[in-house]
Amino acid sequence: MNAKTELKWVANPKHPGLHDLIFNDELMVAWLQPRPSYCDRGHWQVNCNLPNIDGADGFPRYYMERATAIRETELFVRWRLEQVRAEPYDR
Repeated sequence: MNAKTELKWVANPKHPGLHDLIFNDELMVAWLQPRPSYCDRGHWQVNCNLPNIDGADGFPRYYMERATAIRETELFVRWRLEQVRAEPYDR
């Protein structure tokens, strides 16, 4: 990420267990929350409120591991905000 851009996960004080993804210390762009133990499609749920999000972006997203949810969400947000690829595009 460039020097001007920072993503930070912060515990939401109003909702225990919920974590907000903050962009540049000012804009909440996504949030992560645990799912009930009976859910079989993932233990973690991510939602995103970036502009121009539509059904094709597939939110909410479900993940089995918290670390995977965090990594994939940060990569998606970086791509949407800065057009930074997670890996080189080779054909």
